[in-house]
This record gives sequence, C-alpha cells and structure tokens, in this order.
Amino acid sequence: MILELVEGALLVIGCIFMLLAAVGILRMPDLFTRLQVTSKASVFGMMCILLASALHFDDPAVTTRAIVIIAFVVLTMPVATHLLARAGYTTSAPLSPETVVNELAEHYDPTTHTLAGAEPRTRTFELLPGAAVVGKRIAELGLPEGALIRAIHREGGTVVPRGQTILEVGDRLEVLVEPSELGRVREIFQA
Repeated sequence: MILELVEGALLVIGCIFMLLAAVGILRMPDLFTRLQVTSKASVFGMMCILLASALHFDDPAVTTRAIVIIAFVVLTMPVATHLLARAGYTTSAPLSPETVVNELAEHYDPTTHTLAGAEPRTRTFELLPGAAVVGKRIAELGLPEGALIRAIHREGGTVVPRGQTILEVGDRLEVLVEPSELGRVREIFQA
C-alpha cells in the first residue's frame, strides 16, 4: 500500500516536472532560458518516473537499468545543454529583450569563435599586399607590452623574429597577445 503511494507520488511529481519543461519551451523568451528550464525540469521529471518504474517492477534488472539511465542523463544533460547554448551564442541566437547582462560579450571573439580568458592567446596574422607594416622592422611596429611575435612563417621556412627583422608580403606572423591588447594588435597588422 505505502509502496504504491510512493510510486504514484513519484509518477505525479515526474509528470508535473515534464509538463513544466514543456510549458517552459513555449513560455520562455529565448533559447538560453528555454534550455535552462527544460534541462533541469526534464531531468528531475525523468528521474522521478524511472524511480517509480523501478519500484513498481521490483526487479533487480529493471532497477539497475533505471539507475544507469538516470546516471547517464544526469551526467550528459549539463554537457549537452552547454554545447547547445554555446552553439546558440556563437551563431548569434537573439537574447531576450529582458536580458540585462551579457557577460560573454567582452570575452567572445566572433572571428575565431573562441572565448578569451585572462591568459595570452596565440593569433596568426597574414600580411597582405598594401599592409602598413610591410617593409618595416619589428622594432618599429610599436607593439603593446602584452604582445610578442613568436614566429614568422615565409615561403622558405620559419624566421626567428628579432627587432631588425623586416616584414614582407605573405608573412604569417604567430603573435602571442593578451586578450586586452588583441584589438590594438589587429589594428597594427590589418591596417
């Protein structure tokens, strides 16, 4: 009798959470809030329904399968949700008008689709004909403190960058740059 009440309660709770997930898809204003609501509610709802089925059948094989399925979904749902949200962000899925803060905006580089942290990143710049830096020595470029040319790739191989090295058309420069200086370095090499 008590076991049947627990099973029934778990089924009702699971169905309510699944219903909330479905309503969340319809009611939430953008992709990111929909993902948040549906991932949490559907996982909890699915857990309750599988636990109810494991209790109902009272079979070790069914219980084991239910526990394995719950563990799998609990471990994979956050990763799947993160990947969907990242894909939405990198493809410029519109944010809700009620969104007040977009903390990723200052760290996201739309050209490389990467999030920049505090650590320096290596960027590659190719010198095209007519670039302002062609024919100049590295020492004359006025690179900011947070930038360092690591290598220059030319047709004949790789050149070790020194202050007196003259830049040529077609050079591919590997530049180690602090995220805060990336815009300035881009201006120097792409002007």
